[in-house]
Amino acid sequence: MGASWSTATQNEQDSMEDHRCYIKSPVNRTAYEWHLNDLDNGALKKAKKIHSYYEKLHKPRHWLIAYILRSSLIVRDSVDAIKRGYLDHLSPAKHRDIGKVIDENFKNASESNDPTFVLRAYSQSSEFTKQINGDMAKNTYHELTLYCTPLNCNVLARTQDGIQAFITILFHPRLDEQLCVNNMTVYRGFAIDSDSVLKGYETGAIIITATFLSTSKDLEVAAIFRDSGEDSTKPNQIFLLCTYKIHHYRRTALNMAGISQYPEENEVLIYPYVPFRILSYIKKTHEPTGKQQVDVELEEIGDDCDINSNR
Repeated sequence: MGASWSTATQNEQDSMEDHRCYIKSPVNRTAYEWHLNDLDNGALKKAKKIHSYYEKLHKPRHWLIAYILRSSLIVRDSVDAIKRGYLDHLSPAKHRDIGKVIDENFKNASESNDPTFVLRAYSQSSEFTKQINGDMAKNTYHELTLYCTPLNCNVLARTQDGIQAFITILFHPRLDEQLCVNNMTVYRGFAIDSDSVLKGYETGAIIITATFLSTSKDLEVAAIFRDSGEDSTKPNQIFLLCTYKIHHYRRTALNMAGISQYPEENEVLIYPYVPFRILSYIKKTHEPTGKQQVDVELEEIGDDCDINSNR
């Protein structure tokens, strides 16, 4: 799973602040992989709208409409959009690192119209995973917090089409056999540089996932990834261990065991724009290092959930 488990830091290039946005981003930002719901439930409304859009995109249609919309070529067209409208804008060095792994999978996906190859490319290339999720988080932040549009924000103009094409592929019905269908509990561990990115996260808060999240059915696997992020040069580093209770009220997660290079990790990939309620938020000491640890328990909520309820 590699970099798909990591979280962004304030010093990385994928910071939420980007000088190419005409609306100046504030220095403080929220956590990379979550987005807090607001008083107007804007995040929840956006999440519901996005899931509805992508699910309808792949519904069976009359043959004439399907022909006009090129439904049978949706994987090929989406792959082309990712390559030409998104990856081509990366620096030559970064494009080269990503291309080494994904080119063959993308070619196979285009020729067979099979989205599984795109999912395999995502799983095998840590650089591609990091790029997709970093830009996806920026898109969510700029759109829902700064109210940017592609017309006034180069961040969205540069990445939005490619990100949407990628999400389109992962909603393809040929991936339905990978969908998780039963209630389950999965775990995710990682480290962040400071608690400044956790402002606003507390018991009872509602969040939506802002990226694809690699999790594991195995708590020990998540703990290993959490501890592997330790950096002795960062005294304010915080370790997080997140427990996600999934109910699959929507297209929530994919079972990656048959696709991942590391099936022993029992990976489950949570989709973006899935709403969760924080059931508990507990601070403690990370025993091996003496640094702060935060254990967070989250539960998926449905579209009709009473957000004012504590459960």
